[in-house]
Amino acid sequence: MTKILLSVDKMDASFENLFERLSAVADVSVVGLEGFDLTDVVIFIGKRLSVRELATANKLKAVFTYKTGVDEFALDKLNEMGVILCNSHANSVYIAQYAFALALALTARVVEYDKNLRQGDWSANLNWKSLFNMKVGLVGYGGIGKEIHKLLYSNGIATYTLNRGKTYENIITVDTLVELCEATDLLILSLPKTAETNDMFDAEIFSHLAGKYIVNVGRGNCIDEEALYQSLVNGEVAGAAIDTWRLKSKGEQKLFPSQKHFERLNNVLLSPHKAMMVDDGHDKYVMDVLDNVLAYLDTKSPRNVVNLNKGY
Repeated sequence: MTKILLSVDKMDASFENLFERLSAVADVSVVGLEGFDLTDVVIFIGKRLSVRELATANKLKAVFTYKTGVDEFALDKLNEMGVILCNSHANSVYIAQYAFALALALTARVVEYDKNLRQGDWSANLNWKSLFNMKVGLVGYGGIGKEIHKLLYSNGIATYTLNRGKTYENIITVDTLVELCEATDLLILSLPKTAETNDMFDAEIFSHLAGKYIVNVGRGNCIDEEALYQSLVNGEVAGAAIDTWRLKSKGEQKLFPSQKHFERLNNVLLSPHKAMMVDDGHDKYVMDVLDNVLAYLDTKSPRNVVNLNKGY
């Protein structure tokens, strides 16, 4: 039987279901998140995979991850070995919903009003802006970006994105990031973590976002946090809602999201990487991977095969 290795932090009901279903058609073993042996393993299911662990892989053909981001996988080594990597977009619609909620709350100043009123301040002089009167730019037009576009389009919000040679419907395309910044009032980012996206939003780009807004539900590496902080403090970028940061708390550790004091600014919504944490989100990811692994075993043609050269 095909040997499958399932790598998890701890078993739960979702993983137990996956284990039982796959055990009916394959030889499945469960290990932790690191320090495992891939000898004779044909299919690996997990959330990260290093070059060191791949050194023992002598029969590996396919890797599946129960999340969307793939930056914790040794992509170059997988590419060199001819191993395919498949991720999951099961929660794209929910991440899109969260991005839409952040955009609404940011432009409507909902959190700011709440904080003030808790101090007895009715903030009569603070007006809010309607997202429905804005032009929105999507930086990232993959699974999440397309779901965000559906929400924007259904509400009659003019939407723009960068032309990357894909198929586009009911959305305006421009050729450069600067053009996108200048044509829109608010940007929603859903970018993967790659060398190309690192610090994509720097001081130069923020200079084209004066009086405008930015929402990020993609990877945190795409924003130069010091440049964003200075732009917000100086009254250039009107506001930001950020769900992903370069820093991330582990367990119960208390940690501010950045070395810059964003928590002191009123024109920022701070979100602790929760866009994908919808109530049944984990189960949807795991069941999506289960279906994809079964499809691979049956046809060798799985969905969501990552382009290992591009990193998404």
